[in-house]
Amino acid sequence: MNSARWVPFSLLLAGSPIVSAHANPAPLDEARLVQCMLKHTTSDEESVFKDVMVAALNDDSGALKVSLEQLSEVMMGLALEKCEVALSALATPQFQAAAGLYGQQVGEKLMKKAFEKLN
Repeated sequence: MNSARWVPFSLLLAGSPIVSAHANPAPLDEARLVQCMLKHTTSDEESVFKDVMVAALNDDSGALKVSLEQLSEVMMGLALEKCEVALSALATPQFQAAAGLYGQQVGEKLMKKAFEKLN
């Protein structure tokens, strides 16, 4: 999967009034954050990714909007609750890059699982 496809999902976070209100966040270690988020990803989070993928494949813009909002919540929740990221860091380019890479890696994992079922 192309990471550029997942980055726009993380951009939903940057537009949040809560996130935009904070300036000058501390530097964020993107690689550490991605690994932490992957470590804490459960089947519940994967289900949200599947919903995004199915809605996109079905060209269902309404379902895609809803599932993208849920995906944003999943990413923010993992970062804030499991990976100890400061709220102010969610609006940074580093978080957006980490969210994009996280989305790419989860998407690739799900696609691999799907193709394994075909064998």
